[in-house]
Amino acid sequence: AICDRQYVFYVMLSEGFTAICNGATFGAKMPRVSSDFIRCLHFYLPPFVEQQAIAAYLDKRCSEIDKSIATQQKRITLLQELKQSIITQTVTKGIHPDVPLKDSGVEWIGKVPEHWEVMKTSLLYTNIGSGTTPSTSKQEYYEDDGFCWLQTGDLNDGYITDTSKKISKVAVKDYKLRFYPVGSIVIAMYGATIGKIGLLKISTSTNQACCVLPYSNKMNEMYAFYVCQIAKKQMLLEAVGGGQPNISQDIIKKLKLPVPPLCEQQAIAVYLDKRCSEIDKAIATQQKRISLLQELKQSVITEAITGKIKVC
Repeated sequence: AICDRQYVFYVMLSEGFTAICNGATFGAKMPRVSSDFIRCLHFYLPPFVEQQAIAAYLDKRCSEIDKSIATQQKRITLLQELKQSIITQTVTKGIHPDVPLKDSGVEWIGKVPEHWEVMKTSLLYTNIGSGTTPSTSKQEYYEDDGFCWLQTGDLNDGYITDTSKKISKVAVKDYKLRFYPVGSIVIAMYGATIGKIGLLKISTSTNQACCVLPYSNKMNEMYAFYVCQIAKKQMLLEAVGGGQPNISQDIIKKLKLPVPPLCEQQAIAVYLDKRCSEIDKAIATQQKRISLLQELKQSVITEAITGKIKVC
């Protein structure tokens, strides 16, 4: 039988084909398929002219849907940029536009209100620390219902309400693990998530790739969370190392941050919570539209290659 390559391409994108492939694990933890498995698969094969017509139809319909998806993704990017801009403006200039400003002396911060301070992180947070990894070769150190143990992979520039791994009482004792309190800021120092930020909503220990700024009575925790998101770019610029850059604890301790009076920090945090929540809802709406468009694309492909849509 003669096959149109573009038609076969769409067959492999159809729901039935992907479902079969996702079920073919061959003993592996992740779904995978072999060339022999693919060679033995069966699929609808209409006459060659009809294959070409279906492929042409799907080229046009999928192109239209892809353009719509790209539009939604562009809107998400613009919303994310707007959110970043609002956070930057607010944590460095405050919420009162008419206050006199002064030079902060720090390039990435720029000018700040005259009554604000600019201080090193080490002066704002005492006992900045990290953690360690209990030996992974000892099963008794890890248990599903154990104590929280945070890895950098758990950081998502948001709140930390749980950890993907838990450790046992034995691990806590053997490694003398330190637990950080609710309200602490966590920064990923290296690895795939370098620069990611987290705000603890739970008490947890951490691995060695996390730098933790424990709760401070000099900083409102939400204001600090927003400031650290903006400071991330500066930390990454100062990261050392070639292929695997490292934000050291020393870099974090020397980092200078804008520090308004505590009452103003709280007001800024409340303002940003409201503005960011509005933007996050708009982003979620766009993401839902993308999901619906992706589902539509999948449905159109499946219906066309199974003959449920007549294209010629």
